[in-house]
Parts: sequence; C-alpha cells; structure tokens
Amino acid sequence: MPSPDKSLAAFRQAYFGAIDSYLAWHDGFQYHTDLAGLDALTPAQQQQAAEELLAGLRAGTADARAMLGLGHLRYAEALPLLHQCLRQSFATYYALQAIAQINPAGFYPPVVAGLLADPTKQHQYLDLDLVIGLRECFTLPQLGPLIPPLIFALLANKDNLVRSHALHGVRLLSGSATAAQLADYNPQRIKADEVFQLLVKNKEPQNFCRAQQLLLTQLPPETVATFLPYPT
Repeated sequence: MPSPDKSLAAFRQAYFGAIDSYLAWHDGFQYHTDLAGLDALTPAQQQQAAEELLAGLRAGTADARAMLGLGHLRYAEALPLLHQCLRQSFATYYALQAIAQINPAGFYPPVVAGLLADPTKQHQYLDLDLVIGLRECFTLPQLGPLIPPLIFALLANKDNLVRSHALHGVRLLSGSATAAQLADYNPQRIKADEVFQLLVKNKEPQNFCRAQQLLLTQLPPETVATFLPYPT
C-alpha cells in the first residue's frame, strides 16, 4: 500500500501538475482528471485533498480538474466558491457539473440567470457553456423560474451554435425530446426538423420567432409556461 505521503504527492501531481490545456479543452477535462486516484485515498486524505483543491481554486492556481475533483468528492464546502467561479465565468461548464454532483439543491439560479441575461459576455462561448451545462447537469424544476425563459430566449441568439444547443436544451429539459432527436447525427431527421431548419438556415430574426412559436406547440403542455418570459 502506498504511504500517505506518496498518495498525496500523486494526487497533487494529478491535479496541480502540468497539463496540455489545448487537449484538455478539446477532449474535455474529464479525460485528463484522475478521479480513481481520489477513490484510492483514505477518508482523511480525501478531506485534505478537497481542502487543497478548494484552496487552489480560491488562489487561482487550479484549473477545472479541481472542480471535477470537488464534485467527485461531494465536497459541500465548495458550493460558494463554485458559484463565485460562475460569476467570474471561469470554467462554467465544470462549475455547474460540480455543483450538481455535490448537491443540486445547493444551486443558486440567480447567479446563472444574471449571466444569461447580461448582454456583455466575458467570453464568446459563455452562453454555449452555460446552456450545455444546465441541460446536462440539472432538471427543469432544479433551474427554478428564472433560467428556462432565458434558455428559450437563446433560440434568437445571433450565434448559430448557441441557437441549436438551446433548442436541444429546451427539448431535453422539457421532456419533449424523442429518442431520435437525442441520437447521433442523422441527416434525414435533421432535414425533417422544421424548428431546427428555421434556426439554422439563415440569420433572419423573423425565422427565429417562428421557430420559438412552433417549438412551444411541441412542448408538453405542463412545461410551456415554464419557458415563457418570467414577470419581473
């Protein structure tokens, strides 16, 4: 059995050591994060590892591997800092994933709602990271009343990729997505998807509005109101 010092040294190398940032971004940090190494630690070592991951995030010396580690360890003390990472638009997808792993009930929707509603985004992929993280890590009830209408509004976003991912997000969260719509790339299905075609064929805003109206008719009746603009 490895000594405690060696086990923690291996953990530190895995989570704070050098990493190819491009490969991690391209492949996903989950493929470059040693979660099994955390499972091999004793409970006391896991507590120490979690504290070091949290300290690294707080000091700005850690990357998304720390978020994945904290999520894997279900370290509840990390929830406030993970929300702060969201506010700073730092590794937003992984922050959402970690929050959901630790405790979805600990998610504070107004933070993300503020990011989605802010027209001055800190980076061009923020909307994309948020909508993917929200649809993959949370259920519709967990998002509260503020976020779903903002995801629905992304169907009129100027970016084609954001619009298509928002469509997938609305369908997945509402429960209206069919097995075929969730399947891999299928040219025939895509060609027959009228909403998708309205969103991607060109950048005419009137088509985006038509897509939104058509999509509302396809959602389960009990979820339609959830995606309509929330009164302020």
